Amino acid sequence: TTGIYGYINGEFLDGSGWVPDEGYIPTERPWYVDAVTSDEEVNYVAPYVDEMTGDTIMTICRALSDGESVIAVDFKMNEIGDITDELRRRNVDYGKVILMDEDGTVIAHTDESEVGKNYFNEKKEPAISIAIKALSAAQERFEVHYDGKDDVIFSRPIGGGWYVLSQTSRQQTYDRVFNAIRGSLLAGISGTLIIFAVLTLMTFRRIESENLTANLESVAGIYAGMYKMNLKEDTVEEISCTSEDLRTVMAGKREEAGKTLRNLVDNLVDERSRADVYEFIDMNSINERMSSTDTLTIEFMNHTNIWCRGRFIVGEREPDGTIVSLIWMIEYIDEEKRRRDRLQYLSETDSLTGINNRGYGENRIRKLILEGDGGMFILFDVDKFKSFNDNYGHDLGDKVLISIANCMKRTFRENDIVMRLGGDEFAVFAPLVYSREGGGGIIIDRFLECVRAIRIEGIEDVPVEISVGVAFYKPEDEFAFDELYKRADKCTYESKNVYGTFVTYYEEEPLYKA
Repeated sequence: TTGIYGYINGEFLDGSGWVPDEGYIPTERPWYVDAVTSDEEVNYVAPYVDEMTGDTIMTICRALSDGESVIAVDFKMNEIGDITDELRRRNVDYGKVILMDEDGTVIAHTDESEVGKNYFNEKKEPAISIAIKALSAAQERFEVHYDGKDDVIFSRPIGGGWYVLSQTSRQQTYDRVFNAIRGSLLAGISGTLIIFAVLTLMTFRRIESENLTANLESVAGIYAGMYKMNLKEDTVEEISCTSEDLRTVMAGKREEAGKTLRNLVDNLVDERSRADVYEFIDMNSINERMSSTDTLTIEFMNHTNIWCRGRFIVGEREPDGTIVSLIWMIEYIDEEKRRRDRLQYLSETDSLTGINNRGYGENRIRKLILEGDGGMFILFDVDKFKSFNDNYGHDLGDKVLISIANCMKRTFRENDIVMRLGGDEFAVFAPLVYSREGGGGIIIDRFLECVRAIRIEGIEDVPVEISVGVAFYKPEDEFAFDELYKRADKCTYESKNVYGTFVTYYEEEPLYKA
């Protein structure tokens, strides 16, 4: 979707924060007029081209219960294309499905090459006959003849000047009918059932059209629940609801809007998310939190471990900015959230060891230093790591790296930044540790004790040794992270000159070895 907006209680609201020009009159816009004058629950507005993006936009709108407020949603046409793509993938022998506007332009088609054509301008069959009979003559069922073929067309208007058509071969359609009749006779089925079979098969294409219509209408059901809250009167009113759980909890709720939302959270929000959602729905602070914005969102997990997004949109304000009414919406975002979290994990994590990768770890350290939070920076690598790979194979070499990473996870604090730099090089940043005597020495000794205890299956008698360099960034320091890294790297180089596991601390000059 490209946006949700509407005209609520005499005021135009836009979920994206767009503010229209002074000359913009929402009650004269097609989406408003169509919604309040139509008897349909959901209305489609004829597509138009966005002058800024060049995208073809479709609008779905609905009048609210007061008969004057309208809510609308815009969609890019690729949403509709997804539907015909799905039909094309499933459609083996049921012919073609066409979505066409009243001017004869093909908006979507199971044959991609037809999209964008105007069938009134086409000089060949069956395009011109389809346009004339379906649009000009408004025929719901007809046949077209071309290139020695006979096709049966079913057509249905769906609103907004759009039509859904299905096209299948006449022979195919009637073969199904005759087969049904023959099978019915052989089975001794009564004439009534034969007629039923004929009617069922003859209307198959119509059903396909209706299914496509249902798919298009379902686009409007983005949100699991939408509610209008009047803060002045402390009431809540359902706009739409597609969730049985929400409908059960909210059934009959009209008074005490704040209490109703808390009851919803108690019943439908996972315990781990409740505290955050309670704070989000707090009506006592809502005016302060939305003083400079018309929309707020929160992501949370519901009682069935599905990720959801809650959203407040201001419906009406007093002249002094005090909120009179809100629109409260809930949508399911589980797939989006988990995909986003997975991508974030992959972008931040070293795939072999499961700790931070270099890019993410260093960015976090740089941020802490810029904020004035110093600490202890530890840099180390594995002594003679190449010999592990050469003598015992890369699988055992990987086990060495994983074991060291596990020691880092067990030894360092939760807020310490542990990362693999690449190869056999690792680093740690321990915030607020400014000297060896101030806790740095104890932390290092605990880590080294864990490393010395590493035993790799198959080479239990081969010790894992590391060379360590340590440098500190103190509150009064003003140099950059690159300088801190150079200091620790210099100490690591000094440690390599000593056999076995060794630590060198950077204490200005000279270097201090432990």
